Amino acid sequence: MSLKPKKHSEQKKIQAKMKQHESKMATKYQLPPYTLIVSEGIKTEPLYLEGFVRKINAQYKGLAKDNHIIIWGTGRNTKGFLKLVDKKVENGEWSHFEKIWLVYDKDDFPFDNFDNTQFSAEGRKDSNIRVAWSNESFELWLLLHFQEYVSDNGRQQYIEKLNTFFHYSKAREDLFDVIMEKGSLKDAKRRAKKLYNGFLKKGEKSPSKMVPATKVYELVEELESYIH
Repeated sequence: MSLKPKKHSEQKKIQAKMKQHESKMATKYQLPPYTLIVSEGIKTEPLYLEGFVRKINAQYKGLAKDNHIIIWGTGRNTKGFLKLVDKKVENGEWSHFEKIWLVYDKDDFPFDNFDNTQFSAEGRKDSNIRVAWSNESFELWLLLHFQEYVSDNGRQQYIEKLNTFFHYSKAREDLFDVIMEKGSLKDAKRRAKKLYNGFLKKGEKSPSKMVPATKVYELVEELESYIH
């Protein structure tokens, strides 16, 4: 095999083929829209969701100059959650995002604040804001990876149940990997849909009265659609 450097013309041909290949890849795997996931929590939710986001951004790394999906934990409560997002969009900081997902819990916040966050976000004309709430908390979504759960017993009970499957901590860095290894994402989605649709069949439309229930599965399904 010759070790002589390739001629300039040959190098250009190779570069052209590489660009053509990248173009085909971009066509085959359409880049996801610029998406911001705004989390009320700063630990558990980002640690879990980052598992999906890392895979997506790594997959499109050669086709995009920057990450198309970003997670930001606010530490804000539900009452000022949507106002913060609106302010960021209005002043131009987040205007380039094509989709914004709000991830938040019911916890101890007033019913009206919890309900109005969804109604206000999704009731706007041409809104690009979606919601992925949990009632009572995000730990319900995590627990559904392991078992059915229909009792209205609250966050502490979710945590106690989770600890029967693995050592749970809100700040556990490998949270996503552990849950994917020991639990079932497929079952979590099925169980979450069953809970949510069960309330809809009863005619219940207020998120605050849907307990236990979570819409995190909608966000997860969208993120999964970007992974090939």
